[in-house]
Parts: sequence; structure tokens; C-alpha cells
Amino acid sequence: MNVAVTRCDACGADIAPGLLACPGCSRLVHGAELSKLAATAATAEKAGDLTAALAAWRRATELLPPQTTQLSTIEARMKALSGALDGRGALPPGVAKPGGNRAGKAAGVGAVGLALLKAKTLVIALLANGKLLLLGLLKLPTLLSMLVYAHWMSGRGAGFALGVVGCIYVHEVGHVAALRRYGIDASAPMFVPGFGALVRMKQYPTDAHEEARVGLAGPLWGLVATAVAALLGAITGNPLALSVASWSASINLFNLVAFWQLDGARGLKALSKNERLIVAGVAAIAAFAAHEWMPAVVGAFAAVRAFGPDAHPTGDRRMLALFVTLVVALAALAALPAMALTVS
Repeated sequence: MNVAVTRCDACGADIAPGLLACPGCSRLVHGAELSKLAATAATAEKAGDLTAALAAWRRATELLPPQTTQLSTIEARMKALSGALDGRGALPPGVAKPGGNRAGKAAGVGAVGLALLKAKTLVIALLANGKLLLLGLLKLPTLLSMLVYAHWMSGRGAGFALGVVGCIYVHEVGHVAALRRYGIDASAPMFVPGFGALVRMKQYPTDAHEEARVGLAGPLWGLVATAVAALLGAITGNPLALSVASWSASINLFNLVAFWQLDGARGLKALSKNERLIVAGVAAIAAFAAHEWMPAVVGAFAAVRAFGPDAHPTGDRRMLALFVTLVVALAALAALPAMALTVS
């Protein structure tokens, strides 16, 4: 089997496929493309488009050999841009201030820790990303997988199955919205019967803070979808809508468990030991108050992980606020059918 080998223009050495630098003179194989990406990132930074700048720099990291000065410099730049995008740090020199797009900020979960309970902010986020919500439905693999998943759940009725699938879809689009905000390429949501749904990242977050925001964006959007179903149930008195809201809340609570690749594990990466213990305590109180066991599971895993070696050294107050608010709100919504039955 013949393997295509290119020749270095500088020293004439053979360069095997997949190499990022010439083995003879260390010249970068993708030097021309890296220069274009650097120019694109610089232009985006001057325009205040931090998302476009991150996307260009992120692509550049894929074309650089590991443990090089260029790669370390770009990764540091990306961390600075990501922090500025979320309001966690100052803008790097030469970078223009981003435009005042409130909807974009809400969608990215950047300032959500300070305004989590403002329904207007969350509604704006969904409206601003209406195109993104529709985009996934226009992709045949996503749509077919949703229908297959709905059929798998149809034992409790078509209406219930479609309602739950819709809530899960909104949850996954929340991840996509956050990933896109950080310039991370990702696939459309895909549903797998018996497992749930997933979004495949083609690139990876820059640091723990970015990963936490991407991870918790799903439950945040899921909370909005759940609240809409609960509101419809309250207005119409339809028990089906309340059941959908309860199931959706339980699914989102399950995703907050800090285990494996679940959203809670990603969200916890940005939290310090004390912040993880706060999550554990709030979750325990929420479980007792709502008479739901899932928040207790979330709290138990958070408590165990508080003493793990991966606790963040400085923490992230905004993600702490988001995490505990999600646990409390979702626990209350998960208890809706029982509460409605008690009231009646």
C-alpha cells in the first residue's frame, strides 16, 4: 500500500502524512494556513468578535506540534479571550470590547450566575437561538433519531414521548449553543434509545471554566424547557404536561450527577473543594424539601468529589450559583405531579 509522502520546500526532507513539522529542519508543515488563521483571529479580535477569534485560534492549535512555544502561546491567548468573553478577566491588549449582545451573553451562560432567576434573560436566550433550535430539526439524522427515540418511549403515549424528546432536544441544543460561543465545532444532537442524547465535540474546551459552562448549559436550557412544560400544565390543568415536566426535570437532575461524562462532572471541574461541599449541602436540602431522591444522588457525588484531587484551586462563583440554582429548581419541578395531587 503506497503512502503519499511530501517533500519539505526548505530542506528537501521527506514528510510523512500526519506530521506537523519537518523531521529535517522543524519547519511547520501548515505554516501558510497558520498565518492565515492568525490574521483571521487578529481581525476578529480588533472587531470585538471573541467567538470568531477563539474559533480561528482553536483551529490553529490542531496544526501545531505538541509542546511547542507557538502552541503554548496560542493556548494562553485562548484562555485570556475565553475569560474576557465570560467576564472572568480583562480583555487582552489589542482586543476590542465585544458588542452589547445581551441575548448572546445569556446563551453562552457567561453572566448567568448573577441573573439565573430572571426568566426574561432565559427567554431571550432561547429566542436569540431560535435558528439554532430549528437547525438541528432540519438535519435528517437528528430528526430520525428523535423519532426512533419517541417510538421507543411511546409506551406511555405519543404525547408524553414527544414532550420528553422535545425537552431533551432543547437540553442538547444548549450544549451546542455554548460550544459555538467558544468557537468549538460540534455535531448536531443525536438520540440513542436507552441512553438519551449526545452532542459530539470535534474540539475541546480550553480550561475548566469553559468546560463547566459548556456542561451546565445543557441543564440550564433543559430547565427552561421543563419550566415551559410545567407552565402549560399549570395553565391548562393538563396532567400530561406536568408529567413531561417532572420527567424532564428528573433527566436533567440525573445529568447533574458528577460521574463519568455527565454534565455534573464537567460543571464540577471549575468548583473548589468548599464550593463542591456547598453543592452537596444544597442538594441534600433540596432532596428533603422536594421528597425527591435524585438531588440526594447529585449531592452525594459532589461531596465525594470535594475531597478528590481534581478540585479547582480557585473555584468559580458563577458556576457555583448556576449549579445550586439548577439543583433547587429542577428538584421542585420534578416534584410537580405529587404536589398537584396533594393540592387536588
